[in-house]
Amino acid sequence: MAVMLSKETILAKMKEEGLRITPQRVRIIELLLELSHPTAERIYAGMAEKFPYVSQMTVYSTLKILKEIGVVRELSNGSKSNNFELADENHWHFHCRLCSGIYNLEPENAEALWVVGTNGGAFQVDSCKVEYYGVCAQCKG
Repeated sequence: MAVMLSKETILAKMKEEGLRITPQRVRIIELLLELSHPTAERIYAGMAEKFPYVSQMTVYSTLKILKEIGVVRELSNGSKSNNFELADENHWHFHCRLCSGIYNLEPENAEALWVVGTNGGAFQVDSCKVEYYGVCAQCKG
């Protein structure tokens, strides 16, 4: 079972990794906690209120660092901008091709899929990614 990440646990992980805790990095973490699957551009826009002079490079480099230490996952969205989320729980995703929304899906029987992935125990699986693409309920109307 995955550990639920909070601002405090992410900051503790950053300290453990020897990373500086800056107000800008703290705000990026807060935005990751507040927003659903934001792009780097959306995070950058959210920074403007408190940090009008922050650069896009600060956002991108912070996301890269958080990804490297395992607290953030990057979700590719085809040819569109990539989205980010906290890497605190395993779940699947549904990508809507009309509104570009990304929805978390909680599988009923994830353990069965895990067994298939291990080929009955022949393989050691460290992680898996399940993505669905189509039209969400709102767009389907």
